[in-house]
Amino acid sequence: MVDLIMRRLHFTLYTLNPYLYIMQPSPLQQITLPLTVEAGVTLYLKREDLIHPLYGGNKIRKLKYNVMQCVKEGKTGLLTCGGAYSNHILATAAYGKDQGLKTKALIRGEELLIENPTLKDAAALGMEFVFVSREVYRSIRENPELAFEASDSSSKEFYFVPEGGTNAFAIEGVAELVQEIDGPFDYITTPCGTGGTFAGLMKGIKDLDCKLLVFSALKNGDYIIDEVAGLLKEDFDRTKLALFTSDYVFGGYGKVKPELVDFVKGFEQQTGVILDPIYNGKMMFGLLDKISNGYFEKGSVIVALHTGGVQAWRGFEA
Repeated sequence: MVDLIMRRLHFTLYTLNPYLYIMQPSPLQQITLPLTVEAGVTLYLKREDLIHPLYGGNKIRKLKYNVMQCVKEGKTGLLTCGGAYSNHILATAAYGKDQGLKTKALIRGEELLIENPTLKDAAALGMEFVFVSREVYRSIRENPELAFEASDSSSKEFYFVPEGGTNAFAIEGVAELVQEIDGPFDYITTPCGTGGTFAGLMKGIKDLDCKLLVFSALKNGDYIIDEVAGLLKEDFDRTKLALFTSDYVFGGYGKVKPELVDFVKGFEQQTGVILDPIYNGKMMFGLLDKISNGYFEKGSVIVALHTGGVQAWRGFEA
């Protein structure tokens, strides 16, 4: 995949001189396919993956106000947690470096750094790792204060960012992207993991005449709706959620089937856009399936969010 090769080149250049790269608003790219024409709908892709050549995507939206709060509290480092191939881990390492902050991460499982390209890149950006058992990791998710003890870190020095970056500050960052979309639209769609982007978009469209479609990356992920409702409180409007589905997970979180790989390759050939295998590939497969089955009225305008994470393909190549 040519796009992956170019991204590796950008990473090398970025590590040599990060100031060559400046974050930009993500562009809106129209996607015209035979099935969109036949269905009479207009489809745009909000290219969040192009905000920055290294850490573009929804993760930077989530980190923006968390980093501002970290600095406001006078702390000098970011402490977070995630899986061995986490987009959030790499984004935290890169954005932390940009902001002059130390970064440390609790990694679920016992992946070896030398065998893992995501962690190798994060380490090259200055991030330190503490590998913990899945049992310890679960306890940290339930009680974030345990992260400081497990990582031998001081809460006076480090600011904790939860798994996936999802918290109230993340919601504010994601909500802002809606303001970048020129012109009216009927639907906005997103893949979903921890629910932060789901929540941010719902807040962002609160006063707009449009609805949200959410494609979960998790089997039986409906519990996330209640979690998002808890995060948003009075900003949660159930009538704005047109669809939440776990029908396109291809076996579950982090799993990829040949049908999905073929779809992603075909989508890249048709549009020049590469999708990641964990989130966006599954969302786009599901969205195009909905379009082809007449889910949308003719004349509908749809904005689909490309949340980044293309580096995740390396987890399947390793």
